[in-house]
Amino acid sequence: MKKRFLKGITLFLLMVIALPINAKAAIKFSVSKSADNLKPGTQFNVSIKGTGIDSSNSISSYNLNLEFDSTKLEYISGGNSISGNVINLTGQGNPNFTSDFDVATISFKVSGGANQGQAPLVLKGKFKLGDGEEIDCKNNCNSSQVTVMSFGTDSSLSSLEIPNATLSPSFSSAQTNYSATIQDITSIKINAVPTDKNANVSISENAKSLQKGDNDVNVVVTSEDGQSKTTYLVKVTLKLTPTEEELLKANALLKGLKIKNQKIEFDQNEKKYYLTVPYKVKSLDITATPVNAKAKVEIQGYKKLYVGKNTIKIVITSEDKTKVENYQIIVTREDEKKEIVQTCPDEVSSREWIIFTVSMLFTFTLGIVLGYIVCKKDIIEKVFKKKKNKEEPVMVETLSDTVDLSGTIKEVNNKKKKQD
Repeated sequence: MKKRFLKGITLFLLMVIALPINAKAAIKFSVSKSADNLKPGTQFNVSIKGTGIDSSNSISSYNLNLEFDSTKLEYISGGNSISGNVINLTGQGNPNFTSDFDVATISFKVSGGANQGQAPLVLKGKFKLGDGEEIDCKNNCNSSQVTVMSFGTDSSLSSLEIPNATLSPSFSSAQTNYSATIQDITSIKINAVPTDKNANVSISENAKSLQKGDNDVNVVVTSEDGQSKTTYLVKVTLKLTPTEEELLKANALLKGLKIKNQKIEFDQNEKKYYLTVPYKVKSLDITATPVNAKAKVEIQGYKKLYVGKNTIKIVITSEDKTKVENYQIIVTREDEKKEIVQTCPDEVSSREWIIFTVSMLFTFTLGIVLGYIVCKKDIIEKVFKKKKNKEEPVMVETLSDTVDLSGTIKEVNNKKKKQD
């Protein structure tokens, strides 16, 4: 019984002694921050708060210091005063602090050139209880830290989409060139998501005012650190339903094709024709009428036709010069035909046979006569030849003494012989 009583007294005394100790241990000065992972240039707040305080466990005053890493953090405001990398926090109860309270809120900024790593926020100092006891904050102050992160270097996209259009080829982060076709939409929305959510994405303004035809839309991704850029090019082809006027300007078809003195069956959608002309036709007079009078029409190879195959080309260029149509006329010019004279009469014509027979007899007889005449040429000549008068000798009345008469007589006789 005595032993039991002694144990009770001892336990009671221990409880009485422990109560003030537990009460003191409940008081805490803690550091909290508005963000944990921070990039250079980021601003954040640090709050210091006293907790575990009540009327039976009050605080009359405190004198605390918050130390920070000045190589990574820059002080902006808050606290009572600052010296180097130490911010002084002091307070006096009036008369005492009898409930939890906010000590201070301090603003910091991560230095622009801060290296990645931990930036400690260490709380130190002392405080006095309501009964005047001064306590070192070593066991009653909770410190903290923030993590400084470096800027991202990734400038790629994780996805790229254009509503109501299909990209070609399919999206791949490493593929930077694409094409897409849209119909009657002049403004498009491009959904571009960067791989690094902190990277910056910009889209060229022409995505909101597309023009007919090809439009180069650029999606530029800039890494968070600003050191890397990747440009994704999307060639967007805008097709617009053409107006009647535009259709006419783009028309390069013929509505008519005529060849003077020649027959041709024209069909607007038929682009090749065949024609055979006689040898005497050396050129063609072609009229090609386009659907659009302002279209350009060129005709080639019709001015000089050669014997055999000739290709005439008709080239039509639309007014807006976006289309060209080609028509062809394959012309075969025949060889020259020599006329054959018919020597024999028609088999069924008696009159022609009589005329033919008479003609042949007359021709035969005439041939015999002419042949005889040619063969008897000498006889005919003698018959029709006129006789010549004989020349009488000339008598010389006087002669010169120096003339050789014998020679003269000989010459006269020779002349006479020649005449005979």
